[in-house]
Formats: sequence, structure tokens, C-alpha cells
Amino acid sequence: MQAIGETNSNSTDHTQSLNIYSFRKTDLIAPILDNFTAQYGIQINVISGKADRLMDRLQTDGMKSQADILLTSDVTRLEQAKVAGLLQPLSSEFLTQHIPSELRDSSGYWFGISVRARVIFYTRSKVSAEDLASYQDLAAPQWQGKVCVRKGSHIYNRSMLADFITRMGKSATERWVSGLVSNLAVRPNGGDRDQLRKLDQGICQLALANSYYYGMLSASENEQDRQVYKNVGVIWPDQDQQGAHINISGAAITAASSHQASAKLFIEFLLTEEAQQIYAQSNYEYPVRSDVQASELVRSWGKAKFNYASLAKLSQATKQAQALALKYGW
Repeated sequence: MQAIGETNSNSTDHTQSLNIYSFRKTDLIAPILDNFTAQYGIQINVISGKADRLMDRLQTDGMKSQADILLTSDVTRLEQAKVAGLLQPLSSEFLTQHIPSELRDSSGYWFGISVRARVIFYTRSKVSAEDLASYQDLAAPQWQGKVCVRKGSHIYNRSMLADFITRMGKSATERWVSGLVSNLAVRPNGGDRDQLRKLDQGICQLALANSYYYGMLSASENEQDRQVYKNVGVIWPDQDQQGAHINISGAAITAASSHQASAKLFIEFLLTEEAQQIYAQSNYEYPVRSDVQASELVRSWGKAKFNYASLAKLSQATKQAQALALKYGW
């Protein structure tokens, strides 16, 4: 087998299939899996499911696990798996060349493969983009009863709060959570796309959501969702400070995998121009590679500054973030 990057010619782990535990829905990565199999003849078996359940299964099975690769939608999951001893390090010059140091583990246990931003959305007919410049503005009294967001216990929000704790400290983050909860239009329910739909329904005027969900609405088979996309706008927060909060989709080789060479080949494939373009065009996420552009649609939302600095530190503050969300009933 000829690897994309470095190849261990003495490896005896060449296999005709790889097993992936994916916290993401399979249809989001299906084009990439199909392309990989077509090129290298390695069949990919995907077990998708809730993150906690798959993590528990990995821990329970231990070194008897059949999983070779872990695909996650949040860096804190990768760090959790690393600390629990569920991953093994990977050395790849190809990956270190193409992934910024902030978006991969310094010891090679996990690698970012795409970037998503969690940002502010607004109802175009009721709010001007110039009315908000920061996440902090969502806690301002003028927006009382006008904000929608999913539950604070969800990992997307926990990671965002962990980012805020890392940036500005626990006390300032707690004040923000208190103000945000006071401004909620309705009790948090539903996913990110539901928050964007609530904007169009007039339930609220501002919402927090991951950027790629906005793109998904634009291509929805549902005409009403496509209308939501037209009626809702995006605001990139904290552009004069550290930048908008980001997270990654990431990949890692499980500690139990005996197919390191094939698993390495797959993860390197995720960082080829071809695969990065698929992420950009199909999933409306930002490529990790600096030489691959975001999709034309995503670029139409405007150029944004992202906060890469906090990413690897998020797992250190997630327990504090969870405690704050619980304290204020978010």
C-alpha cells in the first residue's frame, strides 16, 4: 500500500477494511468515504452514534475494541479520549505540514480536519448587523426576550463557554451566562437549525448556532428552510479582539487499532486537497488547509477572524462551563 505521506514499508497491518467510530452523521462524510474506497480499495465501516455511548463502548471494550479510527465533532471529545488512553499517537510529516499547530495535538494524538465557527445570527428585517459586535452584546438588556439558543449542556455550548473562560476568566463568563439566560425568548429546545428557524418565525431576533448549519439551510429540500436562509443574516463576533469561537471536526487512531498504516493513510487522505474541498463544498465547513478555500457560499458571508489560540485548552475548562450552565438553568 502506498501511503500519501510517509510509509512504513515494514508494516504488516495492511487491511481491506477499517472500522470508524463517528460522532458525526454518516451522510455528512459519505462522499469522502466513497472516494477513499474507490482510490485505495479499503472498505470503510462506520458506526455512528451519540458521542457518550461510543466513548463508553471504546472504554468498555479496551484493547479488544474493533474500532480503528475515531471521528469527532468537538476537540474536547478528542482530548477526553486521549486522557482516557483510548488513542495512540501518529507521526506524519504530511499532516504536520498541512495542519496548523493550533488545530492538532502537539503529541500527535488527534488532528483537526475541518473548522466550524459558532457565531451570532439575526433576523434581517428586525436587527442590523451593526447592532452587535461581540458575544458579550447578547447579554445586553436591550435584547431581553429576543435571544434563542440550544441547551447550555450541549457540547457545542459547553465548548464555547470553555473558550470564554479561557479568554476572559470564570467571573466574566458567569456574568455573561446570567445575562444571556435573562435574554432568552423561550426555554432552550431543539438543535441549531431550529434556532435559525425560530428567527424566521419571529420567536426571537438573535440566535447562536454553528456556521455550517446556516449553509445547510440554503441547500435544504424544504423550501421554507431555504427561505429561512434568505431572511437570516450572520454576524462574526469579536473581530476587533481574539476572533470568533471555533471548534473542529477531528480524527484519531484508537489505541486498540492494529491497522496503523491503513488508518494513517485514511487520516492523511482527509487532508488531501480533494477531501478538504469536499468538506468545504458539501458540509459548509472551513478547510483546515490554508491552501484550500472555503466554498463560494461560505465566502459570501464575509471574511472572518477566528480564535485558534484557545482550541487545545478547551477541555481544561469544560467542567466549569457545565457548572455555569447548570447554575443558571440554561
